[in-house]
Formats: sequence, C-alpha cells, structure tokens
Amino acid sequence: MDMKIDPNSGEEWAYRRRDDAASERVLVRALHRQGQKFRADIRHLSGDKVGLEENVPRGRLHVPWDEVGDYDALMEGLGRLRAEALTKAEESALWKATALLLPPEVAELFASPVDEALLIHDQPRFEPLIGQSLSVLQHEFAWILYDGKTCLSPRGSLRVAELLCRKNPAPVLEVVMAEEAEAREKSKHGGTVTSFESNELLPTSPDLEYKFYLERHKPVHEILRHWCGYQAVTDHERLLAAEGEIHRLDTLLASALTSLRHVNKHQADTLADEHENERITPYAIRPIPERPLQPHEIPVIRIPARRQWWR
Repeated sequence: MDMKIDPNSGEEWAYRRRDDAASERVLVRALHRQGQKFRADIRHLSGDKVGLEENVPRGRLHVPWDEVGDYDALMEGLGRLRAEALTKAEESALWKATALLLPPEVAELFASPVDEALLIHDQPRFEPLIGQSLSVLQHEFAWILYDGKTCLSPRGSLRVAELLCRKNPAPVLEVVMAEEAEAREKSKHGGTVTSFESNELLPTSPDLEYKFYLERHKPVHEILRHWCGYQAVTDHERLLAAEGEIHRLDTLLASALTSLRHVNKHQADTLADEHENERITPYAIRPIPERPLQPHEIPVIRIPARRQWWR
C-alpha cells in the first residue's frame, strides 16, 4: 500500500521493480514531472546493485525505508490472499450475492489490491448477517489486517456469500428465476447486443443467446442455488408453482362465471362473491389466539320450538 506522500531528494525509500519483488533500499536523487508522468532518479544502496543509478516511475517507490518492515508484511499478507484465486463463475456468484444481501457499510468486496477479498467495516453487524462468528472464518481462511480492519481472502469471501444465501435465500432465488426467464425468452427469440464501434443495438440469434446462457449464466445460477440449499430451492419453487396455479384457476373461474351469467346471473354473482370473500390467504390461515368472550358478550340465539298440540 503506497503512502500518500511524495519522496524528496536525499531521502531513502523502498523500491520494488514489481509488486511481488523484494523491497530494495534506494536513495532518491531527483524528481521529474512531465505532464501526467512522475519519475525519479534513484541510486541503489543495497544488494548486488549498490551504486547503480536508474530512472524509475514514481509508483515503484512505495514507502520511506524506515517503514519498509510494515509495508513488506502487508505485501506478504496480500500475496497470501492473491493465491486463493476464484473461477469466473465463482466471482460472478460472489458479487451477485453480496450486492443483494451485504450492505456496503458493513463489508465490501475489493477490486484492488486483491480481487474478491472482503473488507469488514462493521463486525457487530456483520456476524448476525452470516449467522457465524468472524473468528470461525479467521480460523478457516487466510486473512490480514488492512487499515485496521479484517480482510478475508477470496475463499473466505466465498464462504461468507454462501452463509448469506443460506440465511436469506428468497431474494437470491428471485433474481435467479428472473434471469432464467429472460434467458429462456432470448433462447427462443434472440436478443440484442451493444456494438463496441457504433454503440448501436445489434440483433443476436437464439443459438448465440443459448450458448451464452450455458457458458455464463447457468454455472452462476447453479452455484447460487447450491448456496441457498436444496430445501430453500424446493420451497421457493413450490411457492411459485402454487402462485401460478392460483392465477390459472382464477382465470378459468372468471371465464366460467362469465358463461354462467348468461344462464343464471344470481348464481354466478353468488359464486363470485364466495370465491372472493373466502379466499385462503396467509393472514386467514394463520391461527391467531383471541380473547375469550365474557358472558354478556355472547350473542343470544333464539330457536323457536314447535308448540305441542294440547297447548
């Protein structure tokens, strides 16, 4: 992590030819700015390059030499995190799940310096979201302290996404179903793609859209469904099937009542009112305890009795 200060002539700084190379002790001899470019003349003070002078980019000078210990430790930690690379499908599923379920003020994914590493800003709010202690994740996966906050490795981020989906699967499954419905339409009728040259929408064939779905979308959807769990997926699909069947029966009944009104309008209206007023809804089916009625609140029902013939 580079400091937000610029080197001055005569100062000793840590120089790295590459981010993964070892830090070298150098003396800054002069600085040059040409437009947007900022370069420095340096002289090596250690290793087999002692006395060698070079002109290097400013970005290769990272921290003053007296801070090189902390900087090297940080770079070593970042290197451990970078070693846990993810597949393209895992990356897409990770970003999709965290965007839906993880507020950025609680934790956010890195795009740099380590792709898909998770920086946790608010641990007290983070742990209830995943239903697990952060210390468990720190024991299972690589992590470092970055700006005083816990930063999990990409594999740790993947585990967090799975815990989020398992705890709150509905929003994820809704997005998956919506994307699959869109892909199904495109696989039947084709779609459009934006041209890089003209920025215009160009038509695509159904075959191309189906191939794109198999390569890009389907692996991501399978990962997300796996994270949500078999039971959640089954319950969600049964709910959607039930809602679809209710809509189908409502449409069928409306058509039948329209035909019945030509024969018996009163019976058709009665059936329509009964269908609407006696719907079974979550609020109607939920058993809600009610206060017992007091004796004076119980309505009196009078049942007329048939008089005897001798009275």
